[in-house]
Amino acid sequence: MFSWFKRKSCDLCKGKLTSPTKYLNERDEEISVCFQCVPQAERKALRRK
Repeated sequence: MFSWFKRKSCDLCKGKLTSPTKYLNERDEEISVCFQCVPQAERKALRRK
């Protein structure tokens, strides 16, 4: 109901989510990654959605 109110944060560093990129983890769950953590997500071989 209040999904717009929920605070968004990066799933890797738990920081503020700026310019998010969506990835799929090994369990096919969608995670949001901030622009600073994109290289780390690429090293972990997460699939881009």
